[in-house]
Amino acid sequence: MPVKRRNIRTIEILSGFFLILTVLSMLTAYLLKFDYSVPNATFEEDIDFILDNILRQRISAITWLIAGSVATFFIPLYLLMFHRFQKGMHILSSFFILAMAYAFFQMSLNEFYVARATTEGLNEKMKIGDATTTGILIAIRNVLLWQKIGLTAFGAFTTVFTISRFNEVKFPVFGSMLAFLAAPVLITFTWMSPDHLLMTSSLAATWMGLLIIGTRLVNRGMKLVEK
Repeated sequence: MPVKRRNIRTIEILSGFFLILTVLSMLTAYLLKFDYSVPNATFEEDIDFILDNILRQRISAITWLIAGSVATFFIPLYLLMFHRFQKGMHILSSFFILAMAYAFFQMSLNEFYVARATTEGLNEKMKIGDATTTGILIAIRNVLLWQKIGLTAFGAFTTVFTISRFNEVKFPVFGSMLAFLAAPVLITFTWMSPDHLLMTSSLAATWMGLLIIGTRLVNRGMKLVEK
C-alpha cells in the first residue's frame, strides 16, 4: 500500500478510536454527574446535601474535564479525516465539537468551585444572600446551563456528522440513521424537558449510533492497512 494511502488509513483508525473514546468519556461523565436538582425543604438542607457529597462533586468535575479534553483532541483528527468528504461542513462540525468541549470544561470548573466554596463555607455561617451562597447558587445554575449547551452542541455535531451517510463516506446504515434521527430529539428535549424519558433515550440512541460508526471506521481502516 502506498505511504500516502497508509497514512489516510491510520488517520481513519485514529478518528474512529477517538470518536469511540469521546462517546465513552461523555457517557461516563453523564453517569457520574452530580445531580444538583434534588429538592430539599430548606436552604440549610440544600447546603447539607452538597456538603455530604463533596467527593461525588469532585469526581463529576473530573469526569467532565476528561470528556472535554478527549473531545478537544478529537478535533484535529476529525478535520484531517473528513475534509475530503464534508467540504465546509467539517468546519461547522468541528465548531460544535469545540463548543461541546468548552461546555464540559465550564461544567467542571463550576463544580470544582461549588465543592471548594461549600467546604470553605463551613468555617462561616452561610446565609441566603451573602457572597458565598450567591456564588454557589450561580455556579450551580451555570452547571445546569452549560450541560444543556454541551448536549445541544453534541446533538448538532451528530446531525451534521451523520449527513455524510448520504454523501460519499460509507458509514453503517443502522448507526448513521439511529444517530441522525435521535440527535434532533435530544436537542429538543434538552431544553423543553431535560428529565423526560425521551431525552435520556435519544441521548443513549445517539451514543449507540456514534459508537457503531466509530467501530466501523476502526475496522475498515485496519482491514485496508493489512491488505
